[in-house]
Amino acid sequence: MTYWGFADLPQERVAEYEELHPNVTIQSKISDYDAAHQGLLTALAAQQGPDIAQVAVDFMGEFRATPAAFHDLREFGAADLQESFLEWRWNPGVADTGEVVGIPTDVGGMAIAYRTDLFEEAGLPTDRDEVAALWPDWEGYLATGREYVAAMDRPFVNAGKAIYRAASNQADEKYYDADGELIFDSNPAIREAWDLSMEAVDGGLSADLATWSPEWLAGMANGGYATLPAPAWMLNTIQEQAPDTAGNWDIATLPGTVGNDGGSYLMIPAASENAQAAYDFITWMQAPEQQLKTFNDDSALPSTPELFTDEALTGYTSEFFRDAPVGEIYIRSVEGLHGYPLGPDSRIIEQQFESAVGRVEQGVQTGDEAWEQAVTDAQREAE
Repeated sequence: MTYWGFADLPQERVAEYEELHPNVTIQSKISDYDAAHQGLLTALAAQQGPDIAQVAVDFMGEFRATPAAFHDLREFGAADLQESFLEWRWNPGVADTGEVVGIPTDVGGMAIAYRTDLFEEAGLPTDRDEVAALWPDWEGYLATGREYVAAMDRPFVNAGKAIYRAASNQADEKYYDADGELIFDSNPAIREAWDLSMEAVDGGLSADLATWSPEWLAGMANGGYATLPAPAWMLNTIQEQAPDTAGNWDIATLPGTVGNDGGSYLMIPAASENAQAAYDFITWMQAPEQQLKTFNDDSALPSTPELFTDEALTGYTSEFFRDAPVGEIYIRSVEGLHGYPLGPDSRIIEQQFESAVGRVEQGVQTGDEAWEQAVTDAQREAE
C-alpha cells in the first residue's frame, strides 16, 4: 500500500501492523504541509493517488467538497465507527451529501508550554497552577507577557500569529457559519483574535518567528521566547529540538482552557486498488489501543473519548516537562470544545489573516491596514 502525507505514520505502529499482516507493506511519501495537499489535489484531478491520503483538518473543507474523488467509507462499515470519536472531530470527515470520506487521527488539544527558568528570572511564578491562574483569559496572558518583557527585555511568545490562531480556533464559528456562509469579515471571534495578536505585536511580546523555521526551532533551546501555544503533538518537537532544556519547560492550561490546533484525516482515493486493505489498516491504526500507543510515543492526543477516562492517559505525566500532568491538561482542553464549521476555502482564508499578522510584525503595515487587506484578499480568494 502507498501512503501520502505531510507527517509520516508512526513507524512503530507500521512495523507492528506489517508483522501482523505479512502480505502488507506500506510505503510512505512525505511532503511539506501545503505541497502535500497540492500534490494530492493534482493527483486526484488525474484520477490517481495513493491508497491512503493524509489530509489536515485545515484542508478538509476543500477535500470533502469532492466526495466522488474518494471511497465512501460507509461501504466498508465506517458508519459504525462514528460513536468512537469526538463528534466535532468526526464531522469534518463527512461530506455534505453524507459520504464518510475520512477517519480522524489525533486531536490537537492546546496548552501553553513555558520556560520556568526564564519565568523565575523575570520574577514570575513558576508553579503551573499559579502560572495558569495568571491567564484565565488572553488578556491575562498578554498582561503576563508585558510584565515579562519589562523585566527581561526579551520576547514572551514565539509569534503574534500563534496567538491569532490559538484564540480563533476556540470559537464555535470561524470563517464559515453553520450554513456554509462566509463570515470572517463580521465574526467578532475573528476580530477579537486579531486584536489580541495586534496587542502582542504592538507591545513587543512577539519574537516574530515562523513556525518550523530554523530560528523558531532554535528558540526552543536558546530562550528565544518564554511561552509557546502548544498542541499536544508539539511536545515531542520541543523534546527533540531542545533536549538540554529538560526540566526547564512546564505546561499550563491555555487561556480560556479549551482549544485545538491540528489533527488530520486518513482518506482513501477512489483510484486506490487496495481500498479494503487500506481501510483495514486505517481502522486498526485509529482504534483506541493504537492511538494510546501513539500518544505514548509521539504525544499525539487520542481522538477517541473512551480513553479520556483511562488511567494510562489521565495519569500520564512527562518527566521532561517537570512531571506535568500532560494527559489531564490536554484532555481538559478538548472536552468542552465544539469545533467550528469548515468550508472549501478555510485554509486559504487562514493564510490571508496569518500573512497579515506577519506584515504588521515586520513593520510593513499598521494593524488597521493589514486587517483591511486581509479581508479584501480573503474575499478575493474565496470567490
